[in-house]
Amino acid sequence: METIRHCKIEVLEKKQLDFWWELKNGAYAKRNYWGNVLRVYSKRELEKEIEKQLKSKEARKEYHFLVKNERGEYVGYVGINRRFWAEPSHNAGITVIPRKAQHLRSRALSEAADWALDKCFLGLNLHAVSANPLEFNAAYIRFLEGKGFQRQGVLRRVTQIDGKFYGRVVMDILDSEWKAQTPVSVQ
Repeated sequence: METIRHCKIEVLEKKQLDFWWELKNGAYAKRNYWGNVLRVYSKRELEKEIEKQLKSKEARKEYHFLVKNERGEYVGYVGINRRFWAEPSHNAGITVIPRKAQHLRSRALSEAADWALDKCFLGLNLHAVSANPLEFNAAYIRFLEGKGFQRQGVLRRVTQIDGKFYGRVVMDILDSEWKAQTPVSVQ
C-alpha cells in the first residue's frame, strides 16, 4: 500500500474481491467505463483472475490498483496495461474508474491518476500513455484532459451498449508533455 496526501493506493488482491466485483458489475461503471453491459462476472471468476495476476512470474503487463480516500473508503480503480511490450518505445494504456460519478472529481482519484502517470513515466520508463474513454463520457474526457492527455481521434462504433454502437476517443500523453507540466521535484 502506498499513501499519498489525499489517498491510499492498494494493489488489487483477493481481500478486495467484494469491491472489485462491485466495480466490474456495477451499472454506473459498466455503462460509462467498461462498456460491456451484458457481461456479468461471477466472484469466483474474478478471484481466479486475481490469483493468476498475483502468481505470474513473467514481466508484468498489467497493474491493478484500488484507491481509498482519506476516510478509508474505496473510491475507485486505476489500472495500467502495458502495450507493444516488445517494442522499444514502451507504451501503456491507463484506466481510471470511479466508484460513483462524484468520485471522479475527488482529490483521491486525481492523486491516484497522477501517481499512476508517475509510475508509467518514472518507474516503467514509458514513452507514451494512452486512454480510450467512451465518446459520450464527457466528464472522464475532461478529467483526462486535465491530466494533460490530448485527443487524437475517435475509434468509431467499436463498443455496443444496449443495442447501440458508440465510439471510443483516442487520447494520449507523451513523456515530454508530462515532464513539461510536472513539477521538477517529482521528476
